[in-house]
Amino acid sequence: MDIYLYGCGGHAKVILDILYKQGRKVAAFIDDNPPLGVNYIHGVPVKKASPQTMSEIEHDYSRWIVAIGSNTIRRRIVEKLESCGYSFTTAIHPSAEIGSGVDIGEGTVIMANSVVNIDTKIGNHAVINTGSTIDHDCKIGDFCHVAPGCHLCGQVELSEGVFLGVGSQVIPGVRVGEHTFCGAGSVVVKSLPSSSLVYGCPAKVVRTNYIQT
Repeated sequence: MDIYLYGCGGHAKVILDILYKQGRKVAAFIDDNPPLGVNYIHGVPVKKASPQTMSEIEHDYSRWIVAIGSNTIRRRIVEKLESCGYSFTTAIHPSAEIGSGVDIGEGTVIMANSVVNIDTKIGNHAVINTGSTIDHDCKIGDFCHVAPGCHLCGQVELSEGVFLGVGSQVIPGVRVGEHTFCGAGSVVVKSLPSSSLVYGCPAKVVRTNYIQT
């Protein structure tokens, strides 16, 4: 089974390294606009996502990870691949600690030195970035991104499309609404509405009807 990474930036390179450490090989990076003159990254071909390129990748013998940090762009590309009949795989760094009863959705990536504790549920195409900790009984929705060094206490719920900036913290039992963006270092001490921009200690809503890019 061939693995393809959609995207070829820094985030994609980290996922490549995770897959290597799992003993898995990547067939190619596929990108809408690959850097000019970059044909290989760590020996893996970089290809433009043209109709011809995509037609050469067999549906039954390929699995994909959309290796892009933006929740919005990741969703768009996942929907594009799904419409073409492609399937997805996960990548979990060997140093990550995964507790009993943890459920991890397709396309999700869990990076080095992360901890996901017992009975947590992580949706599809989420990112648990380097050194983050997710305590017991949390719910992480589809297309969430928990940036490096974040810490979630027990029974936290991140609804679909939430972004937690680097070093953010969330106290127990808090719910963050869909597509809300928490800036770096946010300390979330109460539940937050959907589609908001928040930051600070404690985190406060500074904009509503916020659209992530």
